[in-house]
Amino acid sequence: MAIKKRSVWLVALLSAITAAAAADSLFTSLPGDDLPSGWGRRGQAQCFVGSELYRHINGGAELYHRHGFERLAVQDYAKGGLEIRVEIYQMNDPNGCSAVFDELTAGLEVGASPGTACVLDDYQVLFLRGDCLVSLTTYEKSAEATAAMERMARHIDEALAAAIP
Repeated sequence: MAIKKRSVWLVALLSAITAAAAADSLFTSLPGDDLPSGWGRRGQAQCFVGSELYRHINGGAELYHRHGFERLAVQDYAKGGLEIRVEIYQMNDPNGCSAVFDELTAGLEVGASPGTACVLDDYQVLFLRGDCLVSLTTYEKSAEATAAMERMARHIDEALAAAIP
């Protein structure tokens, strides 16, 4: 009987954690399927908190930790043979985000949109919004993937801006 109660309690706890993650602004900011048209999520969104970041970017995690890393949401998208990875890094304050962004974009031309600072190229969109640093990356040079990254970036930026108190 005790095992059954523990199982029920564990299922309830996992459901509560899943519901909290679903309502979390990082995860609700991620594009859904068919945004843009034909693109779909591949796999489940992942979350890395604190030192778990080393499991995702072992060689680069120190930069983020040095500037107040809190958590990361990651979701992959695909259309045909094209892929895009979306990563939303949340820092403990906007200054930490700006410091990471400045190090990552040193020497690059920085624009103002999406977000409050942005770098765009054929393979990546990197931008700031509040205490979040957003990275969208594709692995193949493609006008379709670049356009999809830009559309996803606008969606994420609007969602994060709406979530900022």
